[in-house]
Amino acid sequence: MKNQHMEEKREKNEGNYDKDTKDFDDILTLVGEFGKYQRLIYVSLLIVSMLASMVKASIVFIEYTPSFRCKLPGLPNDTFEIQGEWHQSMVNITMSNVTDEECTVFHNANYSRTSGQNDTVAEKCTEWVFDTTDIAYSYPMQFSLVCDDSSKLTNSYIFNVLGYLVGGPLFGVLADVIGRKVALLLGMGVGGLAGVAWAFSPTYLWSIGIRFLYGFGMSGMYSLSSTLTLEMVGPNKRMATGTGLAIIYAGGGAVATGIAYFLRDWRHLSIAVSAAYVLLACAMIFFLPESPRWLLTKGAHAKAEKILKRASKINKTYFPKGIVEKVEMNEPPTSSARALLHAPKLVVKMLLLYINWLVLDMTYYGINLHAGNMAGDIYLNIFLLSIVEIPAYTLCFTIDRFGRKRVYIMCMVVGGLACLSSLLVQRYADNDLESTNYIKIALSTVGKFGVAAGYNIVYIWSIEIFPTVVRNFSLGLAAVCASCGSILAPVIVREIKVDSIGKDTLPLVIFGAAAIFGSMCTIPLPETAKKDLPETVEEANSFKYRGPYGSSPNGYQVAPGNGLSESTAL
Repeated sequence: MKNQHMEEKREKNEGNYDKDTKDFDDILTLVGEFGKYQRLIYVSLLIVSMLASMVKASIVFIEYTPSFRCKLPGLPNDTFEIQGEWHQSMVNITMSNVTDEECTVFHNANYSRTSGQNDTVAEKCTEWVFDTTDIAYSYPMQFSLVCDDSSKLTNSYIFNVLGYLVGGPLFGVLADVIGRKVALLLGMGVGGLAGVAWAFSPTYLWSIGIRFLYGFGMSGMYSLSSTLTLEMVGPNKRMATGTGLAIIYAGGGAVATGIAYFLRDWRHLSIAVSAAYVLLACAMIFFLPESPRWLLTKGAHAKAEKILKRASKINKTYFPKGIVEKVEMNEPPTSSARALLHAPKLVVKMLLLYINWLVLDMTYYGINLHAGNMAGDIYLNIFLLSIVEIPAYTLCFTIDRFGRKRVYIMCMVVGGLACLSSLLVQRYADNDLESTNYIKIALSTVGKFGVAAGYNIVYIWSIEIFPTVVRNFSLGLAAVCASCGSILAPVIVREIKVDSIGKDTLPLVIFGAAAIFGSMCTIPLPETAKKDLPETVEEANSFKYRGPYGSSPNGYQVAPGNGLSESTAL
C-alpha cells in the first residue's frame, strides 16, 4: 500500500515536470544548476582558462631582450658582466669611439694600446653577450634577434597571432560540427605539443612555423571552455561562473610570473606551461562530458540523457524518465551577411564596435609587452599587470545597474588618461629617480585596469547589439579585428621610436590616445542593459533605446545617466 502511494506520487510529480519543462534550462534546473557534478567539471575548465592566460603572460619573459653589447673579438669566454679590471680595459679599448656598442665593434683591436682605435674601422658584430641578471636565456638570445635582426622578433610574434587568427574561427566551426569536447581537447593537444616543440626549434624559421601552430592550437581554449561552462550550468549561475573564468584567467598571469621567476630559461618555461596542457587533455578525455545541450541540437537524445542522469545521480537530484525526449532544441535562426547591406545603422554600430575590439586587443597585449621596456623588476611589473585584472573584472558586476556605455567609457577614459599621463612624468619628473619609475609602472597598471574592464564589457555589449541571425558571423569579424590589434601591439612597442619621448613612454602615449579615441567612438552606440536581444537584422537596425531617465518597454527602471541621450544613439 505504501509503495503504491509512493508510485502514485512519483507519477504525479513526473506529470508536473512534463508540464513545466519546456526547454533545456528547465532540465538543468531539475538536475541542479550548479551541483557537485558541474563543480567538478568547472574546476577542470578553470584550469584550462588559467593555462590559456599563462601562455599569453609567459611570452613577455620568453621574448625579453636584456641589455647587450658586441662580443669582444678573440675572447671566447666574454660575458656581459665585467670579470675584472683586465676585462673592463679590453671592453674600453674595443668599444673606444664606437657610437653603437650594441651593434658595432673594432675587430682588430690592439689591446696593448690605451687610446682610441684610429687605425681600425668599426664593423657590425655577429656575436653578442647579454645581461643575464633577470633572464638567463631568452628566445632573442638564442637566435640573436638583435640589431639588424631585431624586427624578426616582431615577425615571430605576428606569426603566433596569425595562428590565433586562423585557429579561432576554425575551432568555432569544429565545436559546432564535431562537439565542444572534441574541439577543446584537439586544441589543447595541438597547442600543448607545439609549445613543447617550440622549445626545441633548431633554427629561427623552424621556430616561427611551430609558433604558428602554437597559436593555432591555443586560439580557442578560453572561448571553448567558456562555452562548455555556460552550457553545463543553469541560467541563474552563468553570470557567476563566467566571471569566475575571467578572474581565474587574470590569476593565470600571476602564476606564470611565479613560474618564470624560477625557470629563467625560455625553453624550460615554454615546456612547463605547454606540457601542462597535454597532461590535462589526456586526463580530461576520461571525465569531461560532451555538452548535453549540443548533443540535443544534433538529435543525440540518448547520449544527452545518459550525461544528465549521471549529473542527477552525483548531484543527488531527481531526474524524470523520458523528459529529454519532450524538450525541443531548435537551431538558432541564421541569415546571410548580405542582409547587412540593407541595414546601414547596424553596419555603423558594428564598425564602431570593431574599432574598439582592435583598440582593446592592441592596448591590452601592448601594455603587457611594454612591461619589458620599463625600468624596475620585470617580474613585479607583470605580476601587477596581471592581478589588477581581478578587480577590473569584478567591476563588470555594476554594468546591469549603471549600463554598459557609461561604465565602458569611464573605464577606457580613466585607463587612457593614466597612460597619457606618463608623458607628463617623462617631461617634468626627474627620470633618474627610482620613484619616477614607480610612478610610470603605477600609471601603466591603471591603464591595464581600465582596458581589462573595457574588454569584458565590450564582449557583452557586442553580443547584445549584434542580431541573433548574424551574431556568430559578427563576433567572428570582431575576433579578426582584435587579432589585427594584437599584430599592431609589438610594432608599437618595439619598432616605433621617438628619441625625444623615450621607449618606456611612447607606447603608453599611443595606447592611451587609442583608448580614449575608442571610447569616444562608442558615444553613438545605444545602451543595451536589461533589453531583449535583437533577433533579426531589421530589429537591430531600428532598435529603440530608452532615454536617461525613462523606463524601458520591458518595465526595467533606468538609472540616471545610463546612456548619453536617446538622440545620440544609432
